[in-house]
Amino acid sequence: MGVAHLSKQLRALLIGMLGPTLQAMGVVWDLLEHGVFARGEIGSLTLEHIVSGPAHLMMATGLALSAICIPIALQVAAASPEELARPEDISGDAELAGELRTAEAAK
Repeated sequence: MGVAHLSKQLRALLIGMLGPTLQAMGVVWDLLEHGVFARGEIGSLTLEHIVSGPAHLMMATGLALSAICIPIALQVAAASPEELARPEDISGDAELAGELRTAEAAK
């Protein structure tokens, strides 16, 4: 199943949720790291850990991805089916239309 079979609302939802999903994964990672696995180290957090910790970087990347993907998702939601069609689909439709015209002309 390719993306050609998805409705435009589902496509927009999937695109728009990329950033928030990545942010949520970073939050879960951070909560597991500091709340479950290394509870005693929470008092020794440094600015370097907050800036360069993998979970924090994942949250920052999710925020940046949201800033990029949400406007794209809005454009996808407002697009017409012709605008969302892949080039192969358009050329395939044109070839099919040409074959139909040829078949009708042959009758």
